[in-house]
Amino acid sequence: MNDGALAQPNEANEISTTWRRIADEIASSLTHGSWSSGEALPPAQDLARQYGVHRHTVRQAYRHLQDLGLVNIQQGRGTFVADTPLSYRIGRRVSFRENLKAYDLEAESRIVSSDVMTASQEIGRELGLISGTSLWRIRLINEAGQTPVSFSTHYMSCKAFPDLPYQLEQAEGSFTKTFTAYGIGGYERQSTRISARLATAEEAELLDIEMGSALLTARALDCVDGKPLQWVETAFRSDQIELLVEKD
Repeated sequence: MNDGALAQPNEANEISTTWRRIADEIASSLTHGSWSSGEALPPAQDLARQYGVHRHTVRQAYRHLQDLGLVNIQQGRGTFVADTPLSYRIGRRVSFRENLKAYDLEAESRIVSSDVMTASQEIGRELGLISGTSLWRIRLINEAGQTPVSFSTHYMSCKAFPDLPYQLEQAEGSFTKTFTAYGIGGYERQSTRISARLATAEEAELLDIEMGSALLTARALDCVDGKPLQWVETAFRSDQIELLVEKD
């Protein structure tokens, strides 16, 4: 078949069967431990020669395996066996650093941007503020062992936290330490709404994944003494994180 020509029905069915068969064989090999977590899989061109197919057929098989969460395709680097997702615990107390301690991983949060915005009706309602109130919008990339695993956006009152970006930078991206600097000793998760969607171009670049990769999302409200403290929207890499909701 000419690579540039449109596939006829029978040819299209044959291609579909072929990439699914390749994907099934690779998935079986992964299940039986032929490759280790994080190990690079053969380049599409090598497998294409092995199976006697076009490299695009192998790439389609790899994309299917990525959709299943079995592999991780990294642009310009190759296709790798997906790591076992880390269980990210969600309960009354949620801390990025505390969650990673269980895995003996170094946690790091890096400020991507900070600006002032007016509260939308939704965020104002969640924070108990009048729509149009000035809010900080702080965006962070959160890494586990130097691997970006989540992208979070935090909304807080400018009046309550007048120099928030500076304090957060001094605390190396830790909101727990930042709140301590404001005299807030502890806070609790009031609610968390979990869903899923596909990564935008910006998220893909920041999280080192392909655009359109699956993300787990959490929209949450943190409170102190029953009063709203911050509204947080977080996008997690589904190949790195699984969300574990615990009953406290």
